[in-house]
Amino acid sequence: MELPAPLRQGVDSLLEKVPLPALKQAARTLSERYRAELRDGRLHMGEEMAVKAYLATRLPATYAAVRASLEALADARPDFQPKTLLDIGAGPGTMLWATTDAWPELEKAVLVEASAAVRKVGQSLAAGTIAARTEWVAGDATIDLDGLKAADLVSIAYVLDEVAPASLPKLVDRLWQLTADTLLVVEPGTPAGWQRILAARQQLIEAGAHLLAPCPHAAPCPLAPPDWCHFSRRVARSRLHRL
Repeated sequence: MELPAPLRQGVDSLLEKVPLPALKQAARTLSERYRAELRDGRLHMGEEMAVKAYLATRLPATYAAVRASLEALADARPDFQPKTLLDIGAGPGTMLWATTDAWPELEKAVLVEASAAVRKVGQSLAAGTIAARTEWVAGDATIDLDGLKAADLVSIAYVLDEVAPASLPKLVDRLWQLTADTLLVVEPGTPAGWQRILAARQQLIEAGAHLLAPCPHAAPCPLAPPDWCHFSRRVARSRLHRL
């Protein structure tokens, strides 16, 4: 799976003059923070160089994962045509790009992101290329969701792992309240990510949600540790990504 051409070109432009050694170091630091699931009060992408490292190394795989998830949603719900998107922890707009690729008729997107550096890059990448009206909102996923309006598609991707476990039930409850039709939760394909998906899934079942996926819907998950539910996706990598 490849990034949409306008997004790929925008990323290439942003990274064109970044020194490779500095980018490599920033990528290593960012990767270590994600893998350790650090929750030390600092944003993973609080600085501009960290954002560029994300664009170079993590964006292609994250895009592929969320685009595949939307593909599965479209297959299960061929009648679903969302007009509005609310994405929590939007990063540089990864879900926005994937959603407009899946449903070009999307009319409005509200993107909630805590990092000013990430919002700036996301706005730059989307300017003049995303047809939907976009609104970027400064906010933390756990405390700044009041005042938001419900949307046809509410999404949260690669964010639950950044939230303290004690705060997750309240967050999932708020996301469900904001969902006018469909809530999409995407987490890393790790045993810990699977456990977060299972917990959110159980909470949503108890709230009356109809589950499209993972596969057993509302039935008990048949997998048991050390097995875990995860999916692979092939990703086209740029020369810079390979370096």
